[in-house]
Amino acid sequence: MGNKDALTKRFLSHPDIFADAFNYLMFDGRQVIKANDLSEQDPTETTVIHKMGRIFERQRIRDLLRLCTIRRSKYATLILLGIEAQTNISYIMPVRDYLYDALNYAAQIDAIRKEHERAGDLNDSAEILSGFTKQDRIIPVITLCICFDKAEWNGAKKLSDMFITTDPAVKPYINDYHLNLLTPDDIPDFNKFSSELGIAMEFIHLSNDKDRLCDIIESNDRYKRVDTNTVDIINAYTNANISKRLVEGGKINMCTAIQGLIEDGRLAGREEGADMLAKLLRLLQPDSKEYDKALNGTSAERKKLYKKYKIID
Repeated sequence: MGNKDALTKRFLSHPDIFADAFNYLMFDGRQVIKANDLSEQDPTETTVIHKMGRIFERQRIRDLLRLCTIRRSKYATLILLGIEAQTNISYIMPVRDYLYDALNYAAQIDAIRKEHERAGDLNDSAEILSGFTKQDRIIPVITLCICFDKAEWNGAKKLSDMFITTDPAVKPYINDYHLNLLTPDDIPDFNKFSSELGIAMEFIHLSNDKDRLCDIIESNDRYKRVDTNTVDIINAYTNANISKRLVEGGKINMCTAIQGLIEDGRLAGREEGADMLAKLLRLLQPDSKEYDKALNGTSAERKKLYKKYKIID
């Protein structure tokens, strides 16, 4: 698991991958955030809280944190962008990301308070008490959880998903926190990614549908030169065992690298698939919608029919 964690963090730390993730999240894949807009920040979230004469310190370490100025039309927004990389589904993720953001805000306030102490420029009692003036501002933080697990995310997607049953009259007064989440299962269009994050996510998503995966690899030019770091991620999450022997300039032609696997899989798949399809067609009414799906539908649609008619478990 440690090796998978390290590979994932290394992959997401590439500026083009990092920027691409947030462009997909916030701008539908439009290249608003550029790799050179990102400035690496210390991912350690530490704050010191002063309360009733006592000092409390809190510290958590994020996976990745970058400072960025997002320029769009007339807007220029200074913002902190954080990524939490998940190798598996986490059922406490909303609380974890909420804590990272809260600690960052508290640390920003603490830094501003220290600047005022050095400058000695706080005037009224409210400013002195809070260490913060009416004009002071903090930088917004957006945290994105990226989970590479190919299973459907069945955990909480917002803080309120984790609450016990709550009186509807009380709910409006409970602050919620929505998880920004990216998983292979919930991406409708992998072409909206400009980096190899889309390749990794698409391969993981289709890893159980070998026919469709092979078709995409053979027909899509972007699979002809894939970075070795991306191949490492794919191997780690799918057990594809893609060979890296034919590396040229740090890139691998995926079509060539998995050609043997494609042919072996197709040979076995054709024989087995033809037999199952023949069984299914014998059970269906010609000219029916299901008959048409069996002949012309996707492999996922055929699989549902195979299960429905107990051809497979």
